[in-house]
Amino acid sequence: MENHLAPAVEQRVPRKTRPWLKPVIFLGVFAAIVLLGIFVDDPLTASRTEVGACLKGDVDNAESIRNVECGTPEANFKVVGKQGGKSEGGILLSGGSECDEYPTADLYYFQGRQTAPDGILLCLENLKNPGARLPAVGDCLPGDAFAAKKLETVDCVGAHFKVLAIENRPDLAVEDRACASVPSTDMKLTSYSGTGGLIPRDRVLCLDELK
Repeated sequence: MENHLAPAVEQRVPRKTRPWLKPVIFLGVFAAIVLLGIFVDDPLTASRTEVGACLKGDVDNAESIRNVECGTPEANFKVVGKQGGKSEGGILLSGGSECDEYPTADLYYFQGRQTAPDGILLCLENLKNPGARLPAVGDCLPGDAFAAKKLETVDCVGAHFKVLAIENRPDLAVEDRACASVPSTDMKLTSYSGTGGLIPRDRVLCLDELK
C-alpha cells in the first residue's frame, strides 16, 4: 500500500486593515482637485470682477478672458469702470459709449443675455496698446486752435489754453449748451465724434485762453 501525503491546506492569513489609509487617499484626491483648480483657469465672471482688476486674453474671444495678476506679462487689460443692469441689445445700440465717462477706457467687455437687463459691462484700459488719451481737466494745450486740436498737452507755463471742463453734447441737440455751465470758457474745442451709438456724441473741451 502506497502512502500518499495529504494535500497541504493553504492557510489564508487575514490582511491587517490600515485605518490611516482611507484618510490619506481622501487627502490625496482633495489635493489633486485643488491643484487642478489652480492650473485650470475658470472663465471670467464679470459680476465678481472689480474696478482695478486686470485681465488677460482677447475681448473678441470671450472664452479666452481670464483674471490675472496686475503687473504680470500676461495682463492685457485693466478694469477702469463697471456698470450693471445692461442688456446685450442695449450695448449693441450704444456701441459701449457708456465707457466714455472713463478717460482711460479703450474698449469694453460685456457679459450677459441679449434681452435680460442683468448683464455687466466692464470698461477696459488696453495696457499693451493704449489708445489716444483726451487731456484731463487742468491740462494745458499749446498754440492756436489748430495746434490745440492735436490734444498734445504741454506745461501750463507758456501754454495757450487750459482745460476747464470736458462735456458730452448730442449732435441732434436743438441748442448748443456745451460749456454753458463754465462761464469762463473762451473757446470750445470738439475733439472727436463717437460713432458707436445711434446718436453720436461729441466730446467738447471747455478751454480758458491764457494769452
